[in-house]
Amino acid sequence: MEPLAIQRCIEVKQEIGLIEKKIVETSFDLKIDHEYIHAKTERFSIKSILDISFRLKEEKAIGYLYIHTTKGIRTFHIRHNPIEFINVFKKLRSETTEYE
Repeated sequence: MEPLAIQRCIEVKQEIGLIEKKIVETSFDLKIDHEYIHAKTERFSIKSILDISFRLKEEKAIGYLYIHTTKGIRTFHIRHNPIEFINVFKKLRSETTEYE
């Protein structure tokens, strides 16, 4: 199924070698379809998501995307404004009145 919206997320890891410390950045996509938001290793049912919010002070800086679910909050690192992704979610969520 073709995703309705995609949001690029990043992972920041520190690797410590014998004489150096490196910061390694990798990226992956959050994809939203009619039933789920798919992350790298997990997925969230649209019915279990209460809200999505974000904090991003300026483009290209690391910000945060928060997925508020019935089981807690999941945080993702972002560099780009996720407003299109959030708007797609809100449209889907408004079509469903029940929660899991």
